[in-house]
Amino acid sequence: MLLSQSELQDIRAYQRTFEGAYWRTALSAFSMGLLILKVFTIEFYHIALAFFSFGVSMLLIAYMRHRQFKHVFDPAIPVKTSSNMVILTFISSLVTFLVLFLLISQLDP
Repeated sequence: MLLSQSELQDIRAYQRTFEGAYWRTALSAFSMGLLILKVFTIEFYHIALAFFSFGVSMLLIAYMRHRQFKHVFDPAIPVKTSSNMVILTFISSLVTFLVLFLLISQLDP
């Protein structure tokens, strides 16, 4: 399937904006978890694990979003919005921040 110049530009913009955002979020979550592991003591390891699990969930969402993108320019397949991915990202973020809040509140003062 040959794509026009504007379609190729749309693909590059889509990958940079959407797929790149999920990967950057996952990378920053992994970096934060690694920073916590290296800098803080053992009682903070559960917080680092929460960041690592959030990073894994972002990678899974990025993979699912990438698979969904393959059919964007196929006229036989109807256009589908990414609302499912947005809801999944919201739920993943909400659960992660609730877990982080609980873990931080359980630390000794």
